[in-house]
Amino acid sequence: MKSKWSSFAVLTLAAILLSEPDHARAEGNPFQDPLDTPAIQEFGARGITQQSFMAITQAGKRLIAVGLRGLVVFSDDSGRSWQQARVPVQTDLVAVQFVTSRQGWASGHDAVILHTEDSGATWTKQFDNRLAAVVLPAYYQRKIAAGDTSMEPFLKQVELNTQGDTSLPFLGIHFTDLEHGIAVGSFGMIVATSDGGRHWLPWLDRINDKEFLNLNVIRKIGNDLVIAGEQGGVYRYDDKTGSFVAVPAPYKGSFFDIVGTDSFMLAVGLRGTIYRSEDSGKTWQHIDTPVKDTVTAATLLGGSDGVVLVTAGGALAISNDRGVTFRADEASHPMLFTAVSVLGADRLVLTGLRGIGVEQLTMRHASVSHEVSQ
Repeated sequence: MKSKWSSFAVLTLAAILLSEPDHARAEGNPFQDPLDTPAIQEFGARGITQQSFMAITQAGKRLIAVGLRGLVVFSDDSGRSWQQARVPVQTDLVAVQFVTSRQGWASGHDAVILHTEDSGATWTKQFDNRLAAVVLPAYYQRKIAAGDTSMEPFLKQVELNTQGDTSLPFLGIHFTDLEHGIAVGSFGMIVATSDGGRHWLPWLDRINDKEFLNLNVIRKIGNDLVIAGEQGGVYRYDDKTGSFVAVPAPYKGSFFDIVGTDSFMLAVGLRGTIYRSEDSGKTWQHIDTPVKDTVTAATLLGGSDGVVLVTAGGALAISNDRGVTFRADEASHPMLFTAVSVLGADRLVLTGLRGIGVEQLTMRHASVSHEVSQ
């Protein structure tokens, strides 16, 4: 099994291990499989927002954040107060997306994919590593048995990814509608569903990722479905071939997020790296930024022209010109930020390894103040 991990993944894991106690070991409890153990429902209202979160999104007017040990929280008052959702696993969750105000999906470690039909209040498990270890190899075994030997490398890879004690993470998930979705993760893992997540099939043969590099994120950008990941990998879905084709940037580091519109696309990564394209990835321009830490997440701000970035060093960078130039802003309570969501016209909701915060934009995309969520 390959042992390479992205620098951000290693950094995040180290921070988690250093900052979070092992409750089971500390209390002498026997091992409980996180795939069979519901998330702990013991955090108080203030304690919820001091936990480690990895992603945030919106479902209508509701905010939903996901984090470690199956923690999912939601807010109906613009982040002032939060409630904990009921989740059937204690696996770390790292991505979340909603298609409607009620239906959404989350993904994380142990190949977990969760689904909600009530705006994130309760979740059910659709997929995990144990199911993956059966379903994914079987798909390629059938192809090979029918005479398609070109599937052999993909069979070998899914077996490596799912056998033994492997904790395969799905790092990104995106549904284009209530039936069709794709999840991506480490070591080239990619699966797809066409029935709302009831069944998942491997797509390793439908992406130009021959080295099985880490796939960190999947987004809809304009009319394109785009994946970004390790070694400058960017992949755009081609409707004609039904597969993802490589449109690599001139960069050998990892991209951790990708954002844009019909007119531009930004890929962000290590040490403040930003590359920008105006032609769906055919050509790229390196963008100078005032931040030098790893850019962990990005989102559109204020319509089609604004972009906001957050970093592992707790910094913000804001653009008013579709990512051509950026200005640095300081968060009032910096931490290792993991995600950002825009709340109305003048606020940001930030997640990180030390909780959730709301940043007030006191001027148009300018200076920022901090409100602590309760």
